[in-house]
Amino acid sequence: MHSAACHEKTGLVIEGGGTKIAYTAGVLKCLLEHQIYLPYAVGISSGAEVALSYVSRQIDRLEVTAIDSAAQKGAVGLGALMHEGSVFGIEATNEYIEKNAPLDFMNFLGSDTDLDIGVYNMATHKVEYYGREFVDESMTLVKASCALLLLAKPYSFNGSKYIDAGLVDMISIDQSIRRGCTRHLVLSTKEEGYVRKPAPAWQSWLARMVYKDKIVSQQLLERHIRYNEQWEKISQLEKEGKVLVLRPHKDLGVTRYTTDPAKLRPWFDLGYTETLERIDEIRAFCMVDECEKTWKEEAEQELKEPVLPLAE
Repeated sequence: MHSAACHEKTGLVIEGGGTKIAYTAGVLKCLLEHQIYLPYAVGISSGAEVALSYVSRQIDRLEVTAIDSAAQKGAVGLGALMHEGSVFGIEATNEYIEKNAPLDFMNFLGSDTDLDIGVYNMATHKVEYYGREFVDESMTLVKASCALLLLAKPYSFNGSKYIDAGLVDMISIDQSIRRGCTRHLVLSTKEEGYVRKPAPAWQSWLARMVYKDKIVSQQLLERHIRYNEQWEKISQLEKEGKVLVLRPHKDLGVTRYTTDPAKLRPWFDLGYTETLERIDEIRAFCMVDECEKTWKEEAEQELKEPVLPLAE
């Protein structure tokens, strides 16, 4: 096992994006195949779901999560609405994933990569981050993180009601900084040049009707401002050499509602291919080779050190 201490200052920041997360899953598959194991990861929404497989080092689970589960009945649309009362069938999706590629909790909890998952507390109107020790077989924390505003029901967790953190914190760059990371590998599902537009007024009105909460509806109206501010921060850090962004460079017509595996598979493959093309750049940014050299030198030095006799 490679020592995660080598990468102690590099965080993996994973944006959500509904079923567009298939691109990110392809990115993570490539990172795992090349043993690029960072010490810290943070994800929200579907980004939290694929982060589980990265932390547990389950490559095959990435495809089940990002492609197969989205294509099964009850994942998105009328079936989900009928069975769960939501546009996104979070329960059906989770059940499919855990049946076909269950999370390896031993690897997950024992991994060198720590994990935070962001959720929005509907009582305090703030985003809270919980560590991997809060992930259990019920997957309630992960489900809450995927519960998109207006498209899924809130989840009860830790004594409060929670939904997707994307209402406030769409890219968790600040959380990565708070956790002591000075370098950040940012994974985005949005194509280069994407600018979030203001939410239409009817969405804010609907949010107020559904949640009976003026603050939630106001935060929805301001979401595009926070999102663009977060990207401005990322762009500045990128100029300073502290951020490397991996994002799609092609538009294959995939949206956060896409369920057709014939579209999701090429999107997943694009994530893998574009990451592979930049693998040397990624290794250099994460200082993988330097760390492996240090790790080997330390191991060799330990072998050279004389073994002192035990005192009588």
